[in-house]
Amino acid sequence: MLCLSQTTGYAIKALGCLTAPGVSGQYIADVAHCTGVPRAYLAKIINSLARQGLVTARRGYRGGIALARPAADISLLAIVEAVEGKEWLGPCLLAIEECANGHHCPTHGFWLEVREQIREKLRVTSLAEVVSARSAAVAHDKHVAGRRVCGNPASGRAKPAGPPRPTLRRTVTATINRRNRHE
Repeated sequence: MLCLSQTTGYAIKALGCLTAPGVSGQYIADVAHCTGVPRAYLAKIINSLARQGLVTARRGYRGGIALARPAADISLLAIVEAVEGKEWLGPCLLAIEECANGHHCPTHGFWLEVREQIREKLRVTSLAEVVSARSAAVAHDKHVAGRRVCGNPASGRAKPAGPPRPTLRRTVTATINRRNRHE
């Protein structure tokens, strides 16, 4: 499946951290903490975004990074191209060099259409839309985690979920502890 790179995902997460209301600038260390991206790697990504005019960066006491324009005016395509370059999709789906030189592969026509559809979808999707969708998903997950619908789902009645289910890590740790006690 064709996916955006991990670096592009990091860039989108980092920019998402800069969209909070009332935030005029954040230190890279704070954004790294917010995203979980290593600070040195994030600095390189921010540098690429700054070169393309998506963020502003200032050093010093009143420094930090901030969005250069509103999140609604930053397209995903602009972010991808800032991080990956203009030709990030490539001329051939199968990466056959000859395909780009006029000897087309069997997927050439299909790839031209799909590549343009991908570019267009990313061009019309803004950073603000991604942040909004992510915020809604996080809020939904928190709501669902705190409640479990019982009985008739149509009734709308819910009760607390009770104790959390054991995770794999807890289960393995408990098993190891039991074995150590019996040895």
